[in-house]
Amino acid sequence: MIRRDVVFLVADTGMDQMLRGFLGRAQAHRSIRCGPFGFDPREDLFVAPTKDPGVYGTARELLRPFESLHRRAVVMLDADWDGSPGSQAIREHIEKSLDGVWEQYAVVVIEPELEAWVWQDNPNVAEALKCATDFRRILADSGHWPHDHLKPPDPKAALDHLRRRHRADGSNAAFRRLAEKISVRHCQDPAFNHLCEHLRAWFPENS
Repeated sequence: MIRRDVVFLVADTGMDQMLRGFLGRAQAHRSIRCGPFGFDPREDLFVAPTKDPGVYGTARELLRPFESLHRRAVVMLDADWDGSPGSQAIREHIEKSLDGVWEQYAVVVIEPELEAWVWQDNPNVAEALKCATDFRRILADSGHWPHDHLKPPDPKAALDHLRRRHRADGSNAAFRRLAEKISVRHCQDPAFNHLCEHLRAWFPENS
């Protein structure tokens, strides 16, 4: 049996929607600057029923059904949750559990949480969130996104502010719409870049 390219184990439906939007783009691999690879959310994307703590504690067991079906694995979860030991400890713990089982894998720990991937000073953000086009000024004036910061210090609080005060759509569907449109070329989020670096290594351009 020919195994599929890579399975994505994610901690919640927000991450599920983000990956569906991002990897579901036409020619998505070109945005990543890697070679093409197979991605079918029905077969390659699995949302853990146990959220972030469960992914931290049982990633090896959650991925067990995919060992014979996929060649590589990506584990994705937030760093910020009750009882979290911190991003480095999370990554090391999961990597230790996967060593010797998966030949190629990546552990993507988002700091502090998925909302960090939402924010760019880009009109596509306003369109995806269905909020005011001057959202950057609104968040600066409210103290949620100082002008000298690349992203809001508390990404979730910034989204909650727009949701409560400006009727922004903070649903998981908004994550998908955003991922379908945002630019990834100049993204400086370490977790997102960690994911892209592994995809480039696994699926080189012009290979």
